[in-house]
Amino acid sequence: MNTQEVTRFDSEDAALRADIRRMGDMLGRTLRTLWGDELFELVEYVRTATRSLRESPDPKLREELFAKIDESSLWLVIRLVRAFTSYFHLANVAEQHHRIEFKGVAGARREWLEEAFDRIREANVPVNEISDLIDRLEVRPVYTAHPTEAARRSILTKLRRVGELLDKRSNPRLLESELRRIDRRMAEVIEEILQTDELRHQRPLPVDEARNIIYYMEDMFGSAIADVQEALDEQLATFGITKPSTLRPLRFGTWVGGDRDGNPNVTHELTRQILDLQHERALKLFAPAVAELAQTLSQSIRIVDISEDLTKSLENDRLELPQVWEEFKNLDEEEPYRLKCAYIYERLQNGIAASEGSGPRRSEPRYPNVEPLLSDLELMLDSLEANQGTASANGEVRRLIQRISAFGMTLATMDIRQHADVTGAAVDELIDRVDNVAGGFGGLSVEDRTSRLVAELKSKRVLTSRAASFTPATTEVLDLVETVRQAQDEYGQQVIESWIVAMTRDVDDLLAVLVLAKEAGLVVPDEGISRLSVVPLFEEIEDLRRAHEVMDRYLSIPEIKLLVMAAGGVVEVMLGYSDSNKDGGILTSQWELYKAQRALRTVGEKHGVAIRLFHGRGGTVGRGGGPTNDAIMAQPYATVDGRIKITEQGEVVSDKYGLPELARNHLELTIAAVIEASLLHSEPRYDDAKLEGWFSAMDWLSERAFIKYRGLIETDGFVDYFMTSTPVEELAGMNIGSRPSRRAAPARASTGTDSNSDAGPDSRSIADLRAIPWVFGWMQSRQVVPGYFGVGQALSEAREAGMDVVLAEMFEEWSFFRTFISNVEMTLVKSSMEIAGRYVDALVDPSLHHIFDGIKAERNRAVREVLRITGQENLLDNQPVLKRTLAVREYYVDPLNYLQVSLLARRRSSDEIDPSVERALLLSINGVAAGLKNTG
Repeated sequence: MNTQEVTRFDSEDAALRADIRRMGDMLGRTLRTLWGDELFELVEYVRTATRSLRESPDPKLREELFAKIDESSLWLVIRLVRAFTSYFHLANVAEQHHRIEFKGVAGARREWLEEAFDRIREANVPVNEISDLIDRLEVRPVYTAHPTEAARRSILTKLRRVGELLDKRSNPRLLESELRRIDRRMAEVIEEILQTDELRHQRPLPVDEARNIIYYMEDMFGSAIADVQEALDEQLATFGITKPSTLRPLRFGTWVGGDRDGNPNVTHELTRQILDLQHERALKLFAPAVAELAQTLSQSIRIVDISEDLTKSLENDRLELPQVWEEFKNLDEEEPYRLKCAYIYERLQNGIAASEGSGPRRSEPRYPNVEPLLSDLELMLDSLEANQGTASANGEVRRLIQRISAFGMTLATMDIRQHADVTGAAVDELIDRVDNVAGGFGGLSVEDRTSRLVAELKSKRVLTSRAASFTPATTEVLDLVETVRQAQDEYGQQVIESWIVAMTRDVDDLLAVLVLAKEAGLVVPDEGISRLSVVPLFEEIEDLRRAHEVMDRYLSIPEIKLLVMAAGGVVEVMLGYSDSNKDGGILTSQWELYKAQRALRTVGEKHGVAIRLFHGRGGTVGRGGGPTNDAIMAQPYATVDGRIKITEQGEVVSDKYGLPELARNHLELTIAAVIEASLLHSEPRYDDAKLEGWFSAMDWLSERAFIKYRGLIETDGFVDYFMTSTPVEELAGMNIGSRPSRRAAPARASTGTDSNSDAGPDSRSIADLRAIPWVFGWMQSRQVVPGYFGVGQALSEAREAGMDVVLAEMFEEWSFFRTFISNVEMTLVKSSMEIAGRYVDALVDPSLHHIFDGIKAERNRAVREVLRITGQENLLDNQPVLKRTLAVREYYVDPLNYLQVSLLARRRSSDEIDPSVERALLLSINGVAAGLKNTG
């Protein structure tokens, strides 16, 4: 970083701190006004005391602080928690604002795409390779149904208003009087935030989660999508490349309403309800956008001609929609583009009426899917281009086509996800019924099951009948498959394209879903019908190690090859970051994921198909999170190849998509990284000998980290330690997502590798605890075990074994290892053994304190080894601005942690639940999540 860049960063950091300080002062004045001097003085005491403890440990001050908190009334504690939480909400908004503001500073940074294409140009990549890549480019963020937000929508809406006021305030031309007015408006919003309940009183339904995702997508429809695609078009033009407006480099996916793995609240009726809701909202976005377009397209046939195709189309429209002609013939007869927009608008309104199920228009002509809508818009674009209207064509017309192409008729393509045991049990029942042998099919070996399922896939025989009755679980699976078919028939095939098989173990898990799909006519191999792709999800360490073997055998089945080629020759494979981490620890998880991608790439090459990897990443490092750009660039060579799907977990959606400018920036960064990784990393960057040495070192590290991690979670009493040293049990009361925090017992016996898998129905077993509350609990107590445990031990043993040189080389030259170490460094910064020790001392049985001693020792070991590799004296020395920002946050997170410990102790000291204690505790969980900017 040069001097000019350092100065610019320092200037922006100073402006950010000034905004936070100003809002902090407003918050303090509001606290004093609303709740008096006693609370304000207690807030200041706790803040200054925890800051002093952070800078210089003082046992006497620590005990005094703990006593002060424990002795405070619940009325005061609740408001203390809310005060610190509100501070973080405001600070987070300020940081978002300044991310946008800094990007807009002249000379601060060029666009991500511009930078990426400059590097591509410097590498002399042939133009035809660039063009071919863009033809297959598909970046698909997928919004999941995991914790939607720890903060309620009511709070988020008010925080958005704060962001808008900050944006207004940054205008250097404002008068002092105008600045004062803005500050008064901001003080009003802060007061409203403090008087609004942050907690949901009921767990959100999946429909509520769907509305939440729709909220963000409606925002992006405004300009973010078209801005990103316009930036891409501009860069392609510098290479002489022009692509059609309907090219879809960016699409969106959703699991909300489709993910039923362990969520009994998601039924086939709910899936259809959410698809219908998304369709209705899509049409209600498209219609006003078309009306707005009509206002701009005032070209007159008295001045300029139109194409013959558009003329014919208008004649057909007049026959189909005569009422539109009668209404607009006097106004728009000489303005054909406006008239065409009127016809498009009418069809969209008819679609809205049909979706609402009311009014006489529901039976009138409407668009059956997105293709005819896009065709109508393209007719106008082509006509404009052919008749001296290139600027108009490439302006709002092209932008609207791009926006509608990205979203489709339901805004996002829904994935179905279900546990392999559920679909396997359904097929077991179907085959046992036709064979008239109870339990016969389920008792077969994997090989025999596979052979039988392939035979059923080829057979014309129907396994189901209307007269037959099945168990409720099997009936629900069959109803879901039929719902998929009906939705595709109504909205187009893109509405649902994939069925993800959670906990895929072997080929038979995938074939079971295909047999079910065949029953609904979604797949017919010998006729080339492939309307539904079956996607394996490899989640645990052993499954990742076997993923390439499973896919090799799967693609060796002739009928499967026919289906894949009918679907375009692309096979999707999903990799689970969260459960693999929970199963084997961060280092082994990351390394096995890396190796699995390389092996799957080889399988794809062997079978002549493209492997599209779907990365199931969470928001935290422990669940695969971290900077998106770094993660994509660190993938093995030739594994991206223009196609990628990435989950956008609910708890970080607002940080990436909360403002249109943030969404645009994030999407552009992701597309730029995919293009660059595809074109510049299609071949190995290093010779075989060097890679072999690095891979051997990683295998060595992984083995030792795995042993260390498994040793921790298999320690006697570990389950009790986890449950008592974290607020994970209390998390269930937060109502932050529709899914239960634990998976229900599967339909068939699990073969999982988790050490607690034999715990049966024990509610305190970690085996069935989802990865999200697992990580959430560790984050809240600041132990952050999933982010580093085992890394210190592995690196320490490597150093003792004389591997310093190879580790230094890996960090310097290998993006995978450098990104891994960077992510581990971030988790170490967010962890605090001082805070974690308070949880342990106050809440955990002394007989289990030795477990914390082991965690603390491993954390310290990891810090020491990371500093040795990075060449720093302290964590984040190489990123001073980030280091300072996180340090300031710690002064405000620490009080929330201390308050949370006190509240946990109060709650657990009595068998009776005190609603006030419960409320205060959940508020503290909310506050720590805001302070660390992570839930799970």
